[in-house]
Amino acid sequence: MNEYMRFTLGNFTPSQMVTYGNYVIYLTEMCLLLIGILEMTILTVAISLTACLHLNLRILLINSCVAFIIMGIGRAMIAIPLCIAHVTNLDISSEVSHINSSSLFILKFLGHTYCFIANSVHHASADATCFSFFFIMLERVAGTIWSKNYEKIKFHWFSIIFAFSQWFIPFIMIFGSYLDRANRMDIFHRFPHLPCQIEYLTPKLFMLNIYCIAFGYLIAIIGLIIIFKLNIKKYNRVAITNLSERYQLSENIRATHLLFPLLFLMLIFSAFGVSVLIYGSYWMSVILEDPRNYEIGAKYFGKGAEASQLFDIITALYTISFPICTFKCHPNLFNRLRTVVCNTTPSVRPSQLNNIRGFEMTTSSISAQTAFHFDSLQQIWNA
Repeated sequence: MNEYMRFTLGNFTPSQMVTYGNYVIYLTEMCLLLIGILEMTILTVAISLTACLHLNLRILLINSCVAFIIMGIGRAMIAIPLCIAHVTNLDISSEVSHINSSSLFILKFLGHTYCFIANSVHHASADATCFSFFFIMLERVAGTIWSKNYEKIKFHWFSIIFAFSQWFIPFIMIFGSYLDRANRMDIFHRFPHLPCQIEYLTPKLFMLNIYCIAFGYLIAIIGLIIIFKLNIKKYNRVAITNLSERYQLSENIRATHLLFPLLFLMLIFSAFGVSVLIYGSYWMSVILEDPRNYEIGAKYFGKGAEASQLFDIITALYTISFPICTFKCHPNLFNRLRTVVCNTTPSVRPSQLNNIRGFEMTTSSISAQTAFHFDSLQQIWNA
């Protein structure tokens, strides 16, 4: 029997096709995803309880958190059967001599169907998280256009449509891959793979998916920058007597300011993820171009393509980092969660008072405070 490598021919057992390196990385990924899912659940509860964000924005943020949670579940659906295959040398689609042909066909069908569903769940939820900033940007556009009465809107149909579209687009991609399954990536036809090791997206739709995500992310960045500057400009021009519009504009500025660190976080992890994909694609092409490159490919890419699994580790770390960054950038979310869970109200510390506008007047003389008070009244009267 030939020594196993992911892109070599041979009659390999399931335990060989899932190497020890694959097994360790899968276990590490599952532990990280478990932490990430717990954090995402806490963040979902915090967003649903807070009143400091508009309901439309909360709907989309919760939808993104749910996408993260489902993405982790999808990865577990893929990784657990592969871990079992490594430990027990058994796969549900493996040929067993004592099983008759009809039962064997059913097992193979169930194996590929299960793995297709698991792969689809993972891809759809991962794409939904990537599209989230695009639809959140559209919601912020609506908040900017209708800033005069946006907070009074009770019908939240467009946020529901955005949340639905966030899932509809990925499932269209998956349905297209199912219809075009005959054109699946050639390496999965040429070399032995377990069902859950197969990439079910076809090459054309895989690249289309990448382009759509990159385009949506670019539009989200540009759109949020424009919206942020536009809201600041409108806030400085709007009359101080129009408190409803000023409140909505300040809400837009605060919410958009929250999204920038999350966008930057996604940019960092996306850069690492794309680097891993490029690295894996290079070594895959080297091995496929000349089988004699097997040894050097196994050295730098891994016999079980372990290097490509770094992408999944990066995704798991992103799942953990997203809630931490959100709570750090928007302390009101954490304070609201602590208030509900611990039944306590967070105290205002003296250090926080220094950041309040007008705090310097509290240490001024009585005459200075009086002059400031009447100057403010004069500005309101003239407005």
